[in-house]
This record gives sequence, C-alpha cells and structure tokens, in this order.
Amino acid sequence: MTTQVNLGCGTHTPYDWINVDYAFGARISRLPVVSSLIRRLNVLRTDWPDGIVIHDLRQTFPWADNSVDHIYSSHTLEHLNKQQGRHCLKECFRVLKPGGVLRIVVPDLDAFVNYYTLGRIKADDFVDALGVCYVPDNASLLKRLSGPFVSFPHNCMYSAPRLLEILRETGFSAESKAPFESAIPGIHGIELADRTVDSIICEAQKPPR
Repeated sequence: MTTQVNLGCGTHTPYDWINVDYAFGARISRLPVVSSLIRRLNVLRTDWPDGIVIHDLRQTFPWADNSVDHIYSSHTLEHLNKQQGRHCLKECFRVLKPGGVLRIVVPDLDAFVNYYTLGRIKADDFVDALGVCYVPDNASLLKRLSGPFVSFPHNCMYSAPRLLEILRETGFSAESKAPFESAIPGIHGIELADRTVDSIICEAQKPPR
C-alpha cells in the first residue's frame, strides 16, 4: 500500500493522502464550543475538513524511518523559519522510503523581485506582497490584534537555485519541475493550478539503496 503525506494541507484534503496541518483554525475546529464563538467573531475560518492529522512540522514527524512513499507540500515551507525549514526537510528525508519522492511548492522570491523591478509592485507594497506581515494594514482592529495568535506569515523566502541547493545538502537528488510534471502518480489529484502561479516547484528523491 502506498503511503502519501500532504504537509500543510489547509482545507485541500485528497482522500488518498494523509493530510497534515497545524493551523490554529484546524486545531480549534476540534473544539465545537470555541469554534462556534470564533466563527461568530469572524476572526478565522473554522470549517475545516474532518480527518486532518494535527501535527507541528517543527517537531519530529510521527512516521517511522523509511515508511512513506511520497510527500507533497504546497505553500507551507515558507511559513517556517530557516532553521525550522531545514528540520522539516530532514524529517522528510528520514521518513521517506529509499527512492521516495518529496515535492515542494513555495512562493518564488525572484518573481516578486521581478515584479518590483518592472514597477508592478510599488516599493511601499513590497513587504505586504511577500506575505511576511501577520495581517494587512487595512484589516479590522480585531484581526490585527489577533493576528500574532492566528496568522502564519512567511518566515523564509526561497529562489529555485537556493531551494534545490538546500534539498541536495539534505541528501536528496533534486530538480525543478513544471506544474503537474511529477514522478508522483496522480499529481493532478493534489496539485492546485492557482497555487503554482509565481511559485517554485522542486521535486526531490531520496537515493535508492
């Protein structure tokens, strides 16, 4: 049986994947009374799908060494800081079977820099475009106050060459991929087209024995 893990799934939870998230909303959704109160306050969404594995990717993964065939992670690694991101990738390497595949999708820093250089992003909007703030300046007072507790801004940005370098330093062989170009069977069932725009897609393989 193929074991496939979707790290940072959000509300996209394909049935044939183990879907993992640690967002505050996902955790709160397990507490009906608190979830109902937060929904009324309109601070964050709490209508998360059932069956999500709640796990903090900054911690040791709950899977055994060499036990997972495929790992997919879209727009998640950038929410971890530099050291946490390295830890996450090392854990991916540990739990993947020899020959197993890791596919990472993250925002492309070069794309945002190019937009700024071309004048499509104004200087004073650049930081907002990078997603490194908890909430936009025009958010409601309640959302701004709750931002540090319920939001997950970008904590590390990547270029394609640098991410490939990091993956190789971790022990993987790695290459850039186009959307839906993958060694993972059934990639169309998990990859979302709108999440590949202005993004880096890297696919890494743990060396076979």
